[in-house]
Amino acid sequence: MSEINNQKPCFVQTSQGFSVSYNNQLLYSKYNPSKVIIQTIKNLQILPGTIFLCISPVLGYGLEELLSKIPEDCLVFLIEADSVLLDFAKSSINCEKYQQKIQFVMPDDLKNLPLMIYDFARSGKYKRVKRIDFSAGVKFFSNFYDELTLACTNSIMTYWKNRVTLTKFGRRYSYNFFSNLSVLSQTVPISNYFQKISKPVLIFGAGQSIDLFLQTNSFNFQDFFIVCVDTALQPLLARKIIPDAVFIEEAQSVILKAFIGFTDNLKTQIFAGLSSNPYLKNFVSPSKISFFTTEFTKANFLSRFSQFSFLPPLNNPFGSVGLTAVYYALKFRADESVPIFICGLDFSYSKGFTHAKNTLAYTTRILNHNRLCCIENFNACFGQNIIEITDKKGKTFYTSIVLKSYANLFITLFSGIKNIFDIGECGIQLNLPCINISEMHKLCLKYKETSVCYQNNTLEFPFSLFDDIQKNELKNALKNERNELLELKKLLSEKCELSQDELREKITKIVAQKEYLFLHFPDGHKFVYEQSFLNRIRNEIDFFLKVI
Repeated sequence: MSEINNQKPCFVQTSQGFSVSYNNQLLYSKYNPSKVIIQTIKNLQILPGTIFLCISPVLGYGLEELLSKIPEDCLVFLIEADSVLLDFAKSSINCEKYQQKIQFVMPDDLKNLPLMIYDFARSGKYKRVKRIDFSAGVKFFSNFYDELTLACTNSIMTYWKNRVTLTKFGRRYSYNFFSNLSVLSQTVPISNYFQKISKPVLIFGAGQSIDLFLQTNSFNFQDFFIVCVDTALQPLLARKIIPDAVFIEEAQSVILKAFIGFTDNLKTQIFAGLSSNPYLKNFVSPSKISFFTTEFTKANFLSRFSQFSFLPPLNNPFGSVGLTAVYYALKFRADESVPIFICGLDFSYSKGFTHAKNTLAYTTRILNHNRLCCIENFNACFGQNIIEITDKKGKTFYTSIVLKSYANLFITLFSGIKNIFDIGECGIQLNLPCINISEMHKLCLKYKETSVCYQNNTLEFPFSLFDDIQKNELKNALKNERNELLELKKLLSEKCELSQDELREKITKIVAQKEYLFLHFPDGHKFVYEQSFLNRIRNEIDFFLKVI
C-alpha cells in the first residue's frame, strides 16, 4: 500500500494527551484521545488462542491494556496499510517495551498474512481472529482492511474445517493413497494427456443446467472432448453420450454407485485422485484409470513421495471435483486457443431438486420415495446455512455456505482465463463469459476453421504405462515404507537395548515422516511423545501394513 497524499502526520496537543492530525483529519478525539480504544479493550471478551489484528495503531493507545489482558497463547499483529502512517507508528510504538509480544506486519507481507495465519493455526494453538480498530486511520483504507480481515478469518476457519475433515476422513484418505499406489504402475499416467487435446472441451458437472442444455440441443458430441464429474456420468450415459474423461475424488464407497454400467468397452478414461475410493479398480482394468495426487494435507509423507518420479502430479485440495476437472482440462488442452465450455457447475439448485436427472442423488430420492418421503428434497433449500440467491438468469435458487465457497474459489482460480465459457442456463454467476448455444456453435466453427492445432490433431494419445524404472522405484518405495513400519512396530512393542533418549529419538525420527499414522487423531495436528499417543500409533501400524 502507499500513502494517501504527501501530507505528514503531526501531533496535536489536547487537554488529556496527544492526538494526531493527518490528511486534514484527527485520528483520535480532540478531548480524550485514548479513551475510546481503552474502553473498547476493557469491554473485550477474550478467548485463548486468538490472533489479534490491530488496525492502524498510530500512537499505540490501548496496546498496553490489551497485552495485560490476553492469555499467553495469543498473537498480536500491528497492521497499517498507509506507508506514511506506518513509519509514524513505528517511531511512536516501542515494540521492545512489550518484550516482542507484538509485531508490525510490513506492507509487502500483508497479502501473505492469511497464509501466515494458516501456518500459525497448524500448531493447534490458534483458533480465531479478532480485529480491533485502534484509530480513525482505518477509514483511509477501510475496504482493504475489511477484505484482509475476511481473508484472515476464512484462512483460520479453513484450517479448522480441514482439521475436522482430517479427523473424520484422514485415515481413509491415507489408506486409499497407499492402496491406489499398489496398482499405480499398471495405470496410464495422467501426464500423457497434458497439452494433447485439440478438440473443443465440454465439461459437465451434475447441476440442473445440464438438463436444460441436453434437452434442447442435438450436438455431434464426437466433435468434443467430453469431461464430466463422477456424479454426472449416469445422466450422460442415459442419453447415450459417452464421455472421454470422468473425474473422481470421493473417498467413500457410496460413489461407486455412480459407475453402475461402466465397462472397459467404453472409451471413457477415469481420472482419480490417489486418495479416492480404491475399490474402483475391482470393476475396471487399471489401464482405464489415470491417477492424480490431491494434496489433502501438508505432510512430510506426501512431500517425501512427491520426490519420486512415479508419483502423479500434485494439485491443491479444491473441495469440489468439478474444480479439479476444470483444473486438469486446462492442462489437457493443446494451447489456450482450444475453447472450454462448462455446464452443470451450478453450485446451487432449485426448490426441491439438488442435482440433474439420473444423477445418484436424483435416483436415490426416487428409489426411497414413499408416502412419508416425497421425491422433492425440500430440506436442501429450507435447512440451516442455506442461502437464497438470484442466479445468472434471474431465477430464485438456493446454495449453501460450502457450495458458495466452491463457487468463490472457482472464480479466483479460473475467471479471466482465455477461451473458457459458461454455457449453463442456471446457477451461480461464475464470472465467465456466458454464451448461448448459437454463440457456442459459432465459436466452435471458427476454431475448427482457423486452429492449426485442431487441423493437425490425429486424436490419438500415447497410452503408455509407467516405465520399468518408475515401476522399480515404486516397488522399492513401498518396500522401504513397510520395513520402516515394521521397525517402528518393533520399537513400540518389544524391549530393546536402546536408552530412553535413544529410543525417543529413533521413534520420533520415523514417525515424523509418517503423519498418516496420527493425522486423523483429534489431537493429531502434531506428534507428541507420550505413552497414550504412542499406543494409538502402535494400533495404526497394523492397519496400514495391510496395504503397504
